[in-house]
Amino acid sequence: MNTAVPHPHASSTTSTEFTTPPPHHPSRRKLLARIGCSTLAGGLTIGGGLTWAYGPGGPLSYEARRLRALKNDPMGKKKILGHEAIQTNDSPLPKWFEYKYPGLRLRRWFRDDNTDPKELKNQFTEYAEHHGWENDPGPTTPTSWVGRHGGTQPIDDMFLAIYLSSDDPTPPPNAGDNSIAILLCYF
Repeated sequence: MNTAVPHPHASSTTSTEFTTPPPHHPSRRKLLARIGCSTLAGGLTIGGGLTWAYGPGGPLSYEARRLRALKNDPMGKKKILGHEAIQTNDSPLPKWFEYKYPGLRLRRWFRDDNTDPKELKNQFTEYAEHHGWENDPGPTTPTSWVGRHGGTQPIDDMFLAIYLSSDDPTPPPNAGDNSIAILLCYF
């Protein structure tokens, strides 16, 4: 039989529980490295996002804002005076590493089988004048109307042309000769 006798110098209150070591504090070098890496990653993320947003074709790019301005103009709508455009042609936004062409444009063709094309052109011209477009007395043809915001003293570089599609150098196949075209663009 083995009976254990406690050591005379041992305290009876000695605990055998596991004690946690004091918390580990990273060194200054590791702390600065973490802060530096986080800052660099955040900067690259924000910079990449801004590059995407303001870069070619991005939603906040110069070209995208101008294209939105053309589409938001009353003459840039696809439905004007109750007439739905029979065909539309909008300039695409430039992509990365693509030649940036000068100017953006919207072209819409409208037709009303019950109205003479010249009368339809006059209705659209009156509608344009009602929305702030003024006749620009520059070079025109007898069958076209050219307008600018502000007329001869333009307030912006937006340009509007309303003309018979018979004068169009590249009419759409379904437009026919009894339609009109609206060209809204920046130069």
